[in-house]
Amino acid sequence: MPETAPGTVVIAVGDELLHGFTLDSNSHWIAQRVREAGFPAVRIEVVGDSREAIVDAVGRAVADRRATRVLVCGGLGPTPDDRTLEALATALGRPLARDGRAEAHVQDIVARMHAAGWVASAQLSDANRRMTVVPAGATVLENRRGMAPGLAYPLPDPGDPHQPPPAPAHASAAESAARWLIALPGVPRELQALLTEEVLPRFFSGGELRHVGELRYRHAIEAELYEPLLTLEREFPEVAFGSYPQTETRELIIRAHGVDAAQVAAALDRLAELRPLVG
Repeated sequence: MPETAPGTVVIAVGDELLHGFTLDSNSHWIAQRVREAGFPAVRIEVVGDSREAIVDAVGRAVADRRATRVLVCGGLGPTPDDRTLEALATALGRPLARDGRAEAHVQDIVARMHAAGWVASAQLSDANRRMTVVPAGATVLENRRGMAPGLAYPLPDPGDPHQPPPAPAHASAAESAARWLIALPGVPRELQALLTEEVLPRFFSGGELRHVGELRYRHAIEAELYEPLLTLEREFPEVAFGSYPQTETRELIIRAHGVDAAQVAAALDRLAELRPLVG
């Protein structure tokens, strides 16, 4: 097991996200799921469809000791602006190679599309083949909602930058590796299905679950909670606190989370003593 607590870095790829055309709902959804699995997000980064930008972001994530899981989302499709596979090959130091499992998956979908009359030929096009040439050594994850498969790679210990990447392995025993990089398509329904059906069960076991609790104050002024929260930070150093004003409901939410459920509950009880709930 890693020395640090399990954590996830999410890298969302796409010019449409970076330039504000599309809301990055994937990262929000992922952050909820990895927190529930015990691998809370430690950083979420959005980069454009640039090979250099993706390489740099992956490099930062791989070097981050907090990142026991790295999720790269988007840029796996068939068009020229989908550059994630090339960038991952560079970042991981692996050559691009045709993957038989990825090719069989894409071929099956194209054949079914042809049988349904959606495409003119059952033969793979050059665009289709772009999704079958991946950084070598991938554990291929079946995408039951789309064409681009998901990919998983074991990562080296960030403490040794000269350590070569672990040898690829596809047996289930290898899925207990301390660190993994996983690439997922950016289409939300495909990403959600892959994460739920494949990624979380296979690569997110053994996490450190965090317990969450909150108090809701009606018509409270946030500054009035300054001193009580300072007191809680001193008395409960293992519990994290946050203050979240809700302008529409005129509530102030004080949220606490930590690995010890009893400590979280005690901290909220103490807050209720310091600043009682009214009405």
